[in-house]
Amino acid sequence: MLNKINSLFQRVVRDEAGGVAVYTGFFSVLALGAGTLVLDVGRMGVLRSQMQNRADAGAMAGASQLDGRVGAQSRAIALATNAMSQASFITSGTSELTVQSVDFYSEVEPDKIVASGDEDSKFIEIELDPKSIDFMFKPLLVTASGPNTQTMNAHATASSQPFICHAPPLMICDPGELDSSQDLSLQSNIGRQIALKPPPSGGTAWAPGNYGLLALPDGSQGASDIEGALAAVEPADCYGLDVGTAPGVKTTKVKNGVNARFDLPGGLPYPAPNVINFPKDADVAADPNVYMGSGNWDLATYWADRHSTPLPTDLLDASRYQVYLYELGFEYARNGRQTIYPIEEALPSGFVTVTPMATDIPVDASHPDDPDYDGVPTATVADNGYSRRLVQVAVLQCQSEGVKGSHEYPTNGNYLEMFITEAVDGAPAGGIYAEIVRTLTPSNDPDFHANVKLVE
Repeated sequence: MLNKINSLFQRVVRDEAGGVAVYTGFFSVLALGAGTLVLDVGRMGVLRSQMQNRADAGAMAGASQLDGRVGAQSRAIALATNAMSQASFITSGTSELTVQSVDFYSEVEPDKIVASGDEDSKFIEIELDPKSIDFMFKPLLVTASGPNTQTMNAHATASSQPFICHAPPLMICDPGELDSSQDLSLQSNIGRQIALKPPPSGGTAWAPGNYGLLALPDGSQGASDIEGALAAVEPADCYGLDVGTAPGVKTTKVKNGVNARFDLPGGLPYPAPNVINFPKDADVAADPNVYMGSGNWDLATYWADRHSTPLPTDLLDASRYQVYLYELGFEYARNGRQTIYPIEEALPSGFVTVTPMATDIPVDASHPDDPDYDGVPTATVADNGYSRRLVQVAVLQCQSEGVKGSHEYPTNGNYLEMFITEAVDGAPAGGIYAEIVRTLTPSNDPDFHANVKLVE
């Protein structure tokens, strides 16, 4: 069969008759036009794909910043427009694929609802500047009087559904609701101590400074399950955007669970490598009604009482967490009370490296089981080492959400990392004393996942 076709083709080529020449010329032009048509359609497809890829990437990059915090929209816009640069050399004008507009929504189904601000920005939509492409064979694509270019657009919408793993079942009421200077995301508040008190009994709404227990990610609210999760070195499962509060105070369970970090006699395993109790902020120690201290604690007296050497200059005005790392002999970086540990890359401007001479955990042979004096544990230390005394705490808007009892509430992705400064005492209203280390985001915590996805 192929031989017959080839023979026919050869005869047509050799035939010098005028009619055949006309047909040959006609079909040659038609073949050329069809080839050019395929080329133009292919160019349009490539440009459409390039533009959509750029829109998708920008929307997903921007969505990663929608954490409900102040500045979320501006950070999202910056990433959506500047996080990547892409050009197309198919367009008839400028080659750069740029973002034309960015919009934020609190809902997109069934109808789009424009977000009122950073807190309710759940979706980001970006649209690219339109791009035109010139046709190479106009007659086969458009009428003779029609345009010889095609304008193309691209847009994408994405959202973030963050979740955090291995976090204990703890939440606190945001003190920034009533006093903006106590916004937990402010760098100026790092190092301040929070006295987390049990919430009021009955149906009274919880207030800033109250802590609450969360139901476990699987929905369990049993006292023993919650105690086990508080004591766990690596709590199981992950929390999403919404969390459920657990009813009841369970003070004893909280004490036992938190104190697993402190190597107390008869306590739960496994302690931190340094279990020393650190002093309270002066104003917290002086007034039990103060729930957020100033960050001023008596470092000089603490060091003189626990160590035989003078206070290192590297620790001047240090936070308790920074002293804790220093006593463990860990090299870290600090900028005031901001801390980077471990140091894994070039330091941001303003940070300096702190290098201890050696491990120097307080020891007191006369009080070997008392973390007020002795920081060296006798039991097997937790696998997560220094981070055993760090907890990841959900921050809820208790006033605006009317948090109380057992219900589902939004976190808006707000989580705080805190350093447990001392063991919980046995008083009926005993609280958890913790120092602010940093706000957690998907960019600074490997257990916090942005979970970004395209929705259109």
